[in-house]
Amino acid sequence: MRAAGAARPLPNRPPATIVTTRIRISPDELLKALRRAPAPALREALQSTLRRLQGDARNGRGLLTDVLGQADAFVEWEHYPPRDAVDPRSGFRFYYHAHEAARRAADEHGHFHVFATRARVRGDEPSYVHLFAISVDARGMPTRVFTTNRWVTGEHWQSAPTVLSALRRLDLSGARPRRVAGWVQDMARLFAPQIEAVIRERDLRIAERARRQPLQQLLEDRRTHIVSQCAVDLARQFECLEQAGVA
Repeated sequence: MRAAGAARPLPNRPPATIVTTRIRISPDELLKALRRAPAPALREALQSTLRRLQGDARNGRGLLTDVLGQADAFVEWEHYPPRDAVDPRSGFRFYYHAHEAARRAADEHGHFHVFATRARVRGDEPSYVHLFAISVDARGMPTRVFTTNRWVTGEHWQSAPTVLSALRRLDLSGARPRRVAGWVQDMARLFAPQIEAVIRERDLRIAERARRQPLQQLLEDRRTHIVSQCAVDLARQFECLEQAGVA
């Protein structure tokens, strides 16, 4: 799952034991979070997503059509687009890929990883920070958001407040393919409460385990793959947005 410029994992490596915390956000908590969020940005993301869904339904296409582009076949572990999607101005980037079928959730086709680029890099430190990941099913519908341990992407590890600060500045308007970049940006806004929850839970989980294991060793522990995750459902999120007065 490493970002462009870093060594990619070998498909035949031994599978990691997934040690993860599954988060559930109550409807009341979600409503409160959505009501606190900037309404214009939420409304824009909602309207953009609805337009896309309506257009895809008319044209008989979907998100994955745009993700795979001109690729002859979908290859596990490969990055889509091949050199990742990068906004040249903001430095934010993302890519889509999938693990082998045996290591994917039953409803998962693949997932996006979203990164921020660091402004200052010392020596051979990683130049990117992982913000979040989002899984989609074969229809291209989002199914969960999650965080990963450091070894998974080879990122420069940052605390939740720093990651959340970068996430709020997320700008993929100059990344290509444009429609996919727009979708990732919209999902980051629509599911912001769930994404924030898994990022904060990631830090809590790591801090708890760091009491028993050195932090650097823990961050490279191959037994811990996904640290925190939260199921998401676009239709239910639309309902909550309507209740929150955004729709």
